[in-house]
Amino acid sequence: MNPAAVIPPALDPQAARLLQRAYALDGPAASRELYRDWAQSYDHTMLQGLAYQSPQLVADLLAAHLPDRATPVLDIGCGTGLAGRRLAARGFACIDGLDISPEMMAVAQREGGYRNFITADLSRPLPLGDASYGGASCSGTFTHGHVDAGCLDELFRVLRPGAPFAFTVKREVYASLGFEAWLERAVAQGRIARVAWRLDRHYRNSRAPDGVFCVYRRIEGG
Repeated sequence: MNPAAVIPPALDPQAARLLQRAYALDGPAASRELYRDWAQSYDHTMLQGLAYQSPQLVADLLAAHLPDRATPVLDIGCGTGLAGRRLAARGFACIDGLDISPEMMAVAQREGGYRNFITADLSRPLPLGDASYGGASCSGTFTHGHVDAGCLDELFRVLRPGAPFAFTVKREVYASLGFEAWLERAVAQGRIARVAWRLDRHYRNSRAPDGVFCVYRRIEGG
């Protein structure tokens, strides 16, 4: 995919360069470097520059399928806290943020809404116990240049039986990065159940739906 295809002409050159770097990431070190540089201007670039709506849509999906607002929730790839603040506004009182970038999480901490922050690389085992969370969200992480579906084993491991996981995957990588096959296999094995699934727009001005938005629930013993 050509990153320029999703960069509006009106976006300032510095923000456009950062977005191009995001779509060309080739590993954890590059991710940490990019988001260190982008942390302070990320919200402006994504919200004002790109009309980014994925965090809001994912948070609303989780809220629709998780009535217990007191249960601990893990916001995966939390970044500057766009989804976490939406979850807090929907009444969730115990949100932990996990991200590879301490600088991005510092912005999230400043903005509020979270209980704890965890610095972690999704391509490696997570420093979290089994069945630690009653729900999870993830927006903006399952995309070009980031992690593939291999991270899902660990993410579902830290969920309690019955816990819903609301997330979005960039449509162009849904099959190529293994998400489609992993989810179908885990459903067939009785490890998880599909609760909701739809195509929608990551950006309000996208010409067509460019993301898979879904909720899967961990099954007892899965």
